[in-house]
Amino acid sequence: MTNAPASSPQDAADVLRHVASVRRQTQTLLQGFWFPLILFGTITLASAVVEWFWPGPAIGAFWLVAGPAGAVVVGRHYRDREQRIGLGRAPGPYIATSVGILVGAFTLPLLTHGDVQDVVSVFAVAAGYFVFAWLERSATVLGVALFLAAVPVVVLATGAAHPGAVTAAATGAALLVSGLLSRPAA
Repeated sequence: MTNAPASSPQDAADVLRHVASVRRQTQTLLQGFWFPLILFGTITLASAVVEWFWPGPAIGAFWLVAGPAGAVVVGRHYRDREQRIGLGRAPGPYIATSVGILVGAFTLPLLTHGDVQDVVSVFAVAAGYFVFAWLERSATVLGVALFLAAVPVVVLATGAAHPGAVTAAATGAALLVSGLLSRPAA
């Protein structure tokens, strides 16, 4: 029985380059956070209209329907995408983060009052996006999270009229634009 000749350092370097290339290709296939950014950007812009014309309980009712419905649409998008490309990520951390956003967004206003009550839900959303940024290893999503955290502070500091609507418009636009810019070329 003959032994195969030892691999050369060049062969080993070629294998490592190939493995790195396959890893980059796989990561590129798995990147796809643009869809929830676009969807929730659009929903958040719609919530700005609701907040402007029907402030108060209407916005809670809007998000009680739109939040979970959006999460279901995002879940289906990723399930279909995973089946199409044959790759996926564990959904548990994403689902837990989404539930955390929903719980925080509905709980924080109950603990506050006045103008703060109109914008405080965005802090729960920002916290969730910090988690999504870590899960996705995405500088774009991190930038979105930082922007989301800053908007309510700026809106409150400037004393803007209709702080909830202004905050929703600014955050919705940021989500939508970030998603459109992150969308892969077709």
